[in-house]
Amino acid sequence: MTEGEFIRFYKKRNRIKSHKEVKEKIDLFWDVLLKALEEDKKVIFKEWGTFEKKEMKSRKVLVPMWEKPIYTEAREAIKFRAGKGLIKIANGGIDE
Repeated sequence: MTEGEFIRFYKKRNRIKSHKEVKEKIDLFWDVLLKALEEDKKVIFKEWGTFEKKEMKSRKVLVPMWEKPIYTEAREAIKFRAGKGLIKIANGGIDE
């Protein structure tokens, strides 16, 4: 699902008329989530999943046309691990 498709889905589901208002709400969620990850490195939504900030090590990249291998820089990446509740919803089984 693309961002545009998600915005249309959210707009229809919550019966919001303004596209701009939906976009602001989604951006606010991501801003808060990223700020929380900066402080704690891990955010857990019960039954939904876990966002975690992890260190990615430098790695070697080999391209046959280049004479020497190059190395990527070490960086931090955000990883998401789905929880049981989200997996259940994604597989179509909402009721138990």
